[in-house]
Amino acid sequence: MTEFYNAGTDHLMSCAMHRAHMWRTLHMGAVAVFVVIAISGTCQAQDTGFATLSVSPAYAYITAQEPYGAFRLRNEGTVSMEVIVSAQYGVIEADSVGENTRIVTGRAGLVGDLTDRLIFYPERAILEPGTEQVVRFMIEGAAALPDGGYITLMHYKMQERAAVGESAIPAVATAISIEYSLVAPLVLFSGPIEPVLSTRVLGITDSTLTLLLANSTSYPFIGGVSAVKDGRSLGRILTAVYSRRRIEIPLSAPLGESPFTVAFDTDFPGISPYFARSTTPPAKVQF
Repeated sequence: MTEFYNAGTDHLMSCAMHRAHMWRTLHMGAVAVFVVIAISGTCQAQDTGFATLSVSPAYAYITAQEPYGAFRLRNEGTVSMEVIVSAQYGVIEADSVGENTRIVTGRAGLVGDLTDRLIFYPERAILEPGTEQVVRFMIEGAAALPDGGYITLMHYKMQERAAVGESAIPAVATAISIEYSLVAPLVLFSGPIEPVLSTRVLGITDSTLTLLLANSTSYPFIGGVSAVKDGRSLGRILTAVYSRRRIEIPLSAPLGESPFTVAFDTDFPGISPYFARSTTPPAKVQF
């Protein structure tokens, strides 16, 4: 088995959305299976765009008071596709030095597991070109959950089969099966939200401040991170920190040599007013 991971930039919650891909190749006799996982709102199967799946929202945050919601799948390509829906406990996180971002399954730092309480429908769907499918979900027994944050990763998989060309390796006989998967975090909050983040500077240029944020609580942080100097914000980015996240804040002016501050806020588009009222932002950090 060989694995490759290309994290690109770690702007998962930005307007353009972070896109990361994991390529996994399994050689099993006469068939090679390629798995592509995209942490994004859209997964395109081919450069031609004939098989393109989008999932909205690309992340979902709910509360114990309203433990339900829906994802909307859309076939934006030109051929029909089958989509298989599943869920698995896990997290999207940076490594301890902030060099790579990956999908981790089976653990999520201090964030609890939501998978066993999750009910969703349907588990699979056939989408014709231009059509949509709503995947509804709810969390059983959410009111009884202790205060904290809980997560599961929703996987939306579509499959495509393509003939092997003459240039294919002889070991692959007649077909290549390609599986494409979009990953969308589903997070539930119970009780007051009090994330605590540690902040490490990974790099500073005239145009970018790169940080590694580490969460020491079970409450994921959702909101904005700003670079502030002399009382003026020089850049801000939207992000979500479940365990660890590398972020790059674009700067409107160089930070220079004088002290600057990293500040956090809860102003995030599409999040219900509950989060702003119930969240205590992490403390500012001065460098």
